[in-house]
Amino acid sequence: MDKKGIKQMAKMVDAVQPNCDEEIVAAMTCSHAGSMRSVLVSKLIGGGGGGTKTSDLPNPVFLAVGEKTIYAFKYAPRGFKFKIKKEVARWSKDEVTVSSELSGGMATFVLTTKSGEGYALEVPTMMGAKQLVEFFLDALEGSQE
Repeated sequence: MDKKGIKQMAKMVDAVQPNCDEEIVAAMTCSHAGSMRSVLVSKLIGGGGGGTKTSDLPNPVFLAVGEKTIYAFKYAPRGFKFKIKKEVARWSKDEVTVSSELSGGMATFVLTTKSGEGYALEVPTMMGAKQLVEFFLDALEGSQE
């Protein structure tokens, strides 16, 4: 990741770290899949979006990845900073699978829990953000075998 990406990731990690009970290795602001006109989500979840529960999360949502846990937060952007409002969900990384795809200027991914809940989200990769998003997705998918 280039210096700009490292700096941006550090800003997001620093914003969320005080709200987590473990070290955060990556963080990202994400939107519900489709809210940025993504067409990839249906391919990732095998149909027209049935079974996803993305609406249970705020839109946009701030995700943070620790060694053992994935956290979701409601937040408010403050210029180039982020105000974390409250935790809305957390999942053990060993109970979540992640499928992702990068295409054009968008990364679309689905978090699926062992209980069957699915959360389809997306992140733009335009304007130099591709390495940043790839780093986040690598951290998110890190526990999968």
